[in-house]
Amino acid sequence: MLRIIATFILIYLLFRVVTTMIFPAIARWYLNRYKNKFYRDNPWAARAEEKKSSRSQSFEQQNQKNKIDTDQLGEYVDYEEIKDKDDETAM
Repeated sequence: MLRIIATFILIYLLFRVVTTMIFPAIARWYLNRYKNKFYRDNPWAARAEEKKSSRSQSFEQQNQKNKIDTDQLGEYVDYEEIKDKDDETAM
């Protein structure tokens, strides 16, 4: 009975290792293989991807230039309206 339980625990642990480490590595290998094949067969797609990444980089650089340094803006002051006694009697 103890041998059967130990076998099930061993099978469970092996399944956990396979699903968390080996399957993702195999999937990553297949995806990279098919991605490279796709770009080899369609060279125009690689150029479009490069243009897209260069546009996003230039957009990020532009945002960095337009960013305002908030340390030099000053301190925020919240004003509260105070009513005079003369204003209260007039209303």
